[in-house]
Amino acid sequence: MALLGVLVVGVAFLLSWLAGYGDAAGSGRKPKSAAAGKPLPTTQKQSAGMVPGAALAEPPELNKATPQDLTVELTTVQKEVMISGKKVLAETYNGSLVGPTLHVVPGQRVTLKLTNKLGTATNLHFHGMHLSPKGRADNIMLSAQPGHTLTYHLDVPANQVPGTYWYHDHEMCSMNGGSMPGMDMPSASANARCDGTESQIGAGLSGTIIVGDSRASLPQAYRGITAHTLALKDAQISGSSSIVYPDGVLEPASPTVRLVNGQYRPTLNVKAGETQLWRIANEGYAIFYDLQLDGGSFTVVGQDGNPSAAPARVKHLLIPPGGRFDVLVTAGATGSTWLRTLAHTTGPEGDGDSYPNTTLMKVNVQQGGGGAGSAAAGAPSGMATSPQVTGPLPGSEPDLSRKPIAQSRRVALSDDGGNNFWINGKLFDMKNPTFKKSARLGTVEEWTLTNTSKHDHPFHLHIAPFQVLSVNGRAQPPADYLDTVTVPHAVNGVAGKVVIRIRFTDFTGMWMFHCHITGHEDNGMMGYVNVVAAG
Repeated sequence: MALLGVLVVGVAFLLSWLAGYGDAAGSGRKPKSAAAGKPLPTTQKQSAGMVPGAALAEPPELNKATPQDLTVELTTVQKEVMISGKKVLAETYNGSLVGPTLHVVPGQRVTLKLTNKLGTATNLHFHGMHLSPKGRADNIMLSAQPGHTLTYHLDVPANQVPGTYWYHDHEMCSMNGGSMPGMDMPSASANARCDGTESQIGAGLSGTIIVGDSRASLPQAYRGITAHTLALKDAQISGSSSIVYPDGVLEPASPTVRLVNGQYRPTLNVKAGETQLWRIANEGYAIFYDLQLDGGSFTVVGQDGNPSAAPARVKHLLIPPGGRFDVLVTAGATGSTWLRTLAHTTGPEGDGDSYPNTTLMKVNVQQGGGGAGSAAAGAPSGMATSPQVTGPLPGSEPDLSRKPIAQSRRVALSDDGGNNFWINGKLFDMKNPTFKKSARLGTVEEWTLTNTSKHDHPFHLHIAPFQVLSVNGRAQPPADYLDTVTVPHAVNGVAGKVVIRIRFTDFTGMWMFHCHITGHEDNGMMGYVNVVAAG
């Protein structure tokens, strides 16, 4: 009888696990649950109790002044937050679902004290910033154990270009008390759990960094315009009103609530004829955004913190996890319109993730005065065509397409359809670099990124941006620099391919790279290249 009881319990557990696994099969991830294998509620149920329409609020600010020597403090703490009237349990920086915005300027020395009040180890990555991967800088091997404070010393380079960046957890401790299969990770402290990067960002641990003021690089007419930060996150809210999943059971394809600055469908008021700068950052753990401003357009003046060499007017912005855009938008005549994310898939049905068309923020165009009102005369209601700006803008990067190449490398992204995600056929191993041959400072390399899986992978490089030369054989605009690029999925057995060029400058050490779908990163799709001094 005892054996029969064990079998019954085992079968019940298996059935429960399979019930949660249905949506997981497409992405090769763990079962999706809020507690004990239960599927997440629908988006409609998750958003129940949220009241849309409140005025857009800027994220809180970590600092306003930017002295030469700046000291700031971040505290990670689990607490209930309000999402447009609904109380939700989250992990926060300084008590905010959207981490406070850090303002820095080139040449500044920043001391940042991270105090950890969570039950898991945590740390920080300063995504897109050109900082040393060693010591107390952008070193993801550092770790703040529960109850401890970790102090960072960030020397912002004098040539760090103004733009939009972000920070988030990038904890490298072992998960579930041991290394992942095929990976060699340091052991967690006794009695301390380790939540991976996926679950910590998904629970709320991310915020914006603004370097300088990118408006200064714009034509004179736009240097005094209003700027807004739009931090895009999604919340997968359990039936018990929590987005904290210490077991890492998040899933990009699961029902989720899309938020702007931690608000559900807020409203932004602009004046007729007014042009604004929007700093848009995808600060979520895995979700793609395909933004459209109904009736209007965006003028891209910066991407991933890099000023545009050739500013372009576009109808939509495809933003992978970790991606950012600085854009100009212009209001038309009085009326209202929507900022939305269009329906988007990351691979064929059953393999990729599918996201529905979702409204994000209402834009109310109100009667302007003087020049603003007259500028909108005859324009359609809502948003109008954004301005034309000619480049290159100050601070834009040089074209590397004709530079000599020190060496070429291959980075192959693949998976087994389960929970193993590989680079060049291997899971991440902290003790062994992806390439035997190091890169040298002062050189340019060409990397070919391929993707044999059936879903897209956003490839991110730490420390420096790179120039994208081509995507699936299509040449890209000159000096189109990014720090995160989407490598397309395979089609009919033909791998997706992206060719990039990288300049190695300033910093030696481990330059990390990985897929920025953080569940893929946590499960092996990560590597690094050792960078050594010239000569």
